[in-house]
Amino acid sequence: MTTYKEKDIVGILRNIPIFQGLQDKEYDRIIPLLKLEKYEPGAHIIKEGTHGDSMCIIISGTVKVTKKDESGEEILVDTLYAESYFGEFSLIDNMPRSANVISIEDTELFRLEKKELDELLARSSAISNTFYKNCLEVTFSRFRNIISNFAFSQHDLRKKSSILDELNKDLSLAKKLQGYFINRELLDHEHSFLPGVRHSYLYKPCMEIGGDFLNVTELKPGVASIIIADIMGHGITSALGTGVLKSAFSISIAEYALNPTRLMEFLNSHFLEVITQLYATCYYAVVDMKKKRIRLAKAGHPHPIFWKGKNRDFTEIECQGTGLGLVKKAEFGQVEYDIEEGDKILFYTDGIIEQRDPRGEMYSEARLKNIFRELILGGRDGLVHSIYDDVKSHAGASPIEDDMTLLLLEF
Repeated sequence: MTTYKEKDIVGILRNIPIFQGLQDKEYDRIIPLLKLEKYEPGAHIIKEGTHGDSMCIIISGTVKVTKKDESGEEILVDTLYAESYFGEFSLIDNMPRSANVISIEDTELFRLEKKELDELLARSSAISNTFYKNCLEVTFSRFRNIISNFAFSQHDLRKKSSILDELNKDLSLAKKLQGYFINRELLDHEHSFLPGVRHSYLYKPCMEIGGDFLNVTELKPGVASIIIADIMGHGITSALGTGVLKSAFSISIAEYALNPTRLMEFLNSHFLEVITQLYATCYYAVVDMKKKRIRLAKAGHPHPIFWKGKNRDFTEIECQGTGLGLVKKAEFGQVEYDIEEGDKILFYTDGIIEQRDPRGEMYSEARLKNIFRELILGGRDGLVHSIYDDVKSHAGASPIEDDMTLLLLEF
């Protein structure tokens, strides 16, 4: 780091969209993570198809970006110079590299590793909040530009095809980025995230990307939190809202994880502060298998369906709370219930109960409860997918109107 002045490095970072808006002291925390690397002419800095786990910032020199076509011929995609950067979304999606980057002349660059940045983001909520918000804004800004370019290129079929290719790439990138918002690491694990609990879930956005949010966090042995949310609308706009919600949740979980009411208050304030044109419904739960209790808080979201195995019937959950981003000083209550063997709790978003059939009739909460009851009493496995099949059967030829998410806990 002695070769380059710190103020010059900060100046470069300020011009990179995903790092814009940070405080000087926050840039100071990123600088020690930058590793200086030197390459001779013709050196491969990045190889297409290899694992992406870092971004690079060119300090001096020139590089070319290339791809191979179907015949194996190398195609020049771009040429990058000092203060350019590449690979920034490898800090998010961990996907294989999409192109080669080769030095044209002696080149020096800084490399930022995803693992080290993740550790910094986990320690600093301020940097994390700004970073993920910037990532979403950059992705959706590119998306809007492509739409605009597409409108002016209809006369040229070749240009139109090229723009559609770029649009698909950006939608794919946005989908990968949004995959960060669904905590698949725990949800997809073959064993439950809690002892004595079996879980299953389903996430079906109605477009390429969606506005539903689902996250499970293991707070300590035997205790986990669950958050499910639905951002207004669906598609690009609501996907942006999921980024805001994920960022806020990441910031608040350390302090408010065991206090659903305070967590909802924080999420509401954050939503009002960061993005004023959207609102969200949300449900938050803390499951404690040591105490055999579940604590719940609501923010305008449908109550989960709570099946009591001992009674072989549903228990109505009574809890109040308005949606996030609607009222500045909203109040959120919380309730607690005992958990017993044989109990089941089904969390869902309203895309399930509001799906219409060809006659315009909604699926409804009543039908959801009825099919849930029938499946349980019939001893059926695969309850979540059976419910989804019933929703699709109800929809028939009608298009799927909204994102659909289900999470089932079986005790």
